[in-house]
Amino acid sequence: MNRINILSGDLRQTYLWKYMRKQNFDAHLVSNLNFERKDMIVCGTPFAKLNDYLNCDFYTSYPIETFIQLLHPGQLVFAGGISGKYRKMFQEKEIIALDLLQDRHLIWQNAHLTAEALLGKIITTTVFSLRHSNVFVFGFGTCGMNIARLMKQMDCNLFIVDHTPENLSRATSFGYQTTLTVPLRHLLKEADIIINTVPQPILKPEHYALLKKSCVLYEIASYPYGLDHALAEEYSLSFYTCPGLPGKYTPQAAGELIAKQIISHLERMN
Repeated sequence: MNRINILSGDLRQTYLWKYMRKQNFDAHLVSNLNFERKDMIVCGTPFAKLNDYLNCDFYTSYPIETFIQLLHPGQLVFAGGISGKYRKMFQEKEIIALDLLQDRHLIWQNAHLTAEALLGKIITTTVFSLRHSNVFVFGFGTCGMNIARLMKQMDCNLFIVDHTPENLSRATSFGYQTTLTVPLRHLLKEADIIINTVPQPILKPEHYALLKKSCVLYEIASYPYGLDHALAEEYSLSFYTCPGLPGKYTPQAAGELIAKQIISHLERMN
């Protein structure tokens, strides 16, 4: 059995390592980039920090391009969320890179954990009850769906904001109030909480002035994000960027979920 190097990162990586050890894999939690030719490597989820740097806790800004150059043809790399740029680089070097966030089961389960963790974050960072509060969820993809479901269970007044009629039709079928991004202006003054899941701007600069001072904003999307921290600060709005929520609030469940997915891939390859 080839050695499996799990790059040290948040607690998900630790629980991932522990689970694979229990399943009798030759797994090691490592804090260096010294690999043998036959080693398998498990990177973080997401793969990148700020789009260009390796997501690990032993380097703050280690370029992913440099990391790839350290690898050898034929090596197997697992990671979550590999962009097209880096997929191409892996291919050019004949490295097998498996993107764990391409698996629908893991995507859905991870979105559920993200929603659960976000709920905990919201409860600990607001001073008002969620019951009957006006919650706006930007984007109704997998993450938005799971967040909306939990917010609805908390008896929130829920509004789904999306730019695609298809997503809004789906949200309407679940019984949610919906709006396209264009006529959003007249609704914003009622918002108590805004949750963004879309990595591109939905609010325009003038929209931030319409929000009441007690409104709290949560950025869930990956870089380059969708909410403007500087504008939120300008209008004295509470703002929270929430990267890697499962790694902070549900690391054991998230780590073991990733481990099971890796084991499934390895079993199919044998």
